[in-house]
Amino acid sequence: MTSKSLRLPRLPSAPGVYLMKDCNGTVIYVGKAKVLKDRVRTYFSGGDGRYQIEHLMKRVASVETIVTDNEHQALILEGDLIKKFKPRYNIRLKDDKSYLSVRIDYNADWPRLELVRQVKDDGASYLGPYSSSSELRRLMEIIKSVVPLRSCPDVIFFNRQRPCLEYEIKRCAGPCCLPVDRELYISWLKQAERILEGRTLSVIDELNVRMERASEQLNFEEAAVLRDRVTLLETFRAGQQIYSHHGENRDVFALYREGHFASLAVLNVRSGRIVDATNFKFEEAVTFDYEIISAAVRQYYDSGREIVEEVLIPDLSEESQALEQWLSTKYEQKVALVTPQRGLKRRLLGLAELNAKEAFIQHFGHTQRDQSISREFATKLGLSKIPRKIECVDISNLQGSNIVASIVCFVDGRPEKKSYRHYKLESEGKPDDFRSIYEVVKRRLERGREDDDLADLMIIDGGKGQLSSAERARSEVGVKIDLVGLAKERNTIGSADDISRKPERVFIEGATDPVIFGPSSEQDFLQRIRDEAHRFAISFHRRKRAQRVFHSRIDDIPGIGPDRRRRLLSSFGDISAIILAEPHEVARIGRMPLALAERLISILRDQTEAI
Repeated sequence: MTSKSLRLPRLPSAPGVYLMKDCNGTVIYVGKAKVLKDRVRTYFSGGDGRYQIEHLMKRVASVETIVTDNEHQALILEGDLIKKFKPRYNIRLKDDKSYLSVRIDYNADWPRLELVRQVKDDGASYLGPYSSSSELRRLMEIIKSVVPLRSCPDVIFFNRQRPCLEYEIKRCAGPCCLPVDRELYISWLKQAERILEGRTLSVIDELNVRMERASEQLNFEEAAVLRDRVTLLETFRAGQQIYSHHGENRDVFALYREGHFASLAVLNVRSGRIVDATNFKFEEAVTFDYEIISAAVRQYYDSGREIVEEVLIPDLSEESQALEQWLSTKYEQKVALVTPQRGLKRRLLGLAELNAKEAFIQHFGHTQRDQSISREFATKLGLSKIPRKIECVDISNLQGSNIVASIVCFVDGRPEKKSYRHYKLESEGKPDDFRSIYEVVKRRLERGREDDDLADLMIIDGGKGQLSSAERARSEVGVKIDLVGLAKERNTIGSADDISRKPERVFIEGATDPVIFGPSSEQDFLQRIRDEAHRFAISFHRRKRAQRVFHSRIDDIPGIGPDRRRRLLSSFGDISAIILAEPHEVARIGRMPLALAERLISILRDQTEAI
């Protein structure tokens, strides 16, 4: 069954999971829906206008559905099917590592903080998991300097005869060899727990109380030790950027995408501070943004990461309630999915979006993306090769005056400005776009043939007529180069905004109808090249027009430069006044020899009489 023959009315109006398969019966995408019929219909109606949906649907030969009792079951089933089939177009957070947790066994005589990757049901307390191992290890070093807990394993602890170096530098109380109050030791453990949970302020307050008490008792050595610990915690706390003074824990998800490429950023906020940021990249993101975010949230927490009470995401879909329920069940208390519109939370989401974009640029780079786009439209347009070097021709004139042309050059998707060219055309006063295109293309191809510097593709700003003129020029020069015409689809009725949103029409050789480019990375790429050619042509045309407007007959007389011209016109006002002036007066004002002033007046008088 192909996508065209799929009978959408037969799809159930119930929650469930849908499996999209290709012509070989391979599952290429798995999704969930609150109402299966409505969700699948969005794919066949073009979705939200993204061309990536079209990319997916071209590969879909059949759609199967599995009905569930509710959305929550659909969410769980979707995850199980993705793990089973590993569909090509479902995103996968490629991060299989296990995360560190902190284990504290209060049943031991002298408990310690242990870093473990597996949580066991052994009666011990576990904190975490922590997504950033470097941040956790840094925190452990802070704890060692603040509370004197033992850090050695049991095999060393029970065989030690005398305190170790950790005791000498006051990072351990030495319970292995020295008498230590266990109740005090447990209080230190509680302090360590609070630091690990981000509640450092309460530990600082407690240490300050103890420091003041030690000072009152004239125990200045202990007071100094406590002071140093307070300073260390305050320095650590100040080094973390505060995003809330209420100490909330939340995670923030944001997506940035261009074409099939996408980047997901996750910020972890603990106790009001950003403690970690993680980025994931996808090279075949072909479905809706909210489906990518939903799948990412589920996979992120399904891998064993710490679940928090609030998750910020860019957009809430109709299935968000099921995801919220799934998170709450896994967390064993209420978890809220929120899309903030203003305030602190919106700033956090904006920061995550910025991180996603920066990670996208760093990972993919412009070259990789643009080469991928070049491959796509080379296939769509049937070009002879994937174009690395692309030139675009644009004509600019004002009612036939100052007709100029520009050619801009892009290599691997980036402008190569040293290869930009300007042309003054011979058809002055005759606004003939076809002739202008023929002239500039012929001149460029002749020069390119001589210099062995031809592009892989030349884009002509215009439709069939302009493309035909370029083909005729290429035929006369006798070179091989792909040519296409680029024009925006226009209606006779509609505003300028309506026209700007119209898709691009690409005219190719030998084809009756143009290829229509809707919203896509290929269209953006072609528009970027064409707009640059237009900008370059307009700027050159304006300069030429300005030169003509401000040109004077004086400029054509040898010996009269810009400075003398400016002085004469500023003093006399116009040429007629210069002709009537005395030669010595013209020489004085123009700061020139008398002979030159006399020749200037004579030439201007002759020109005026000729007119």
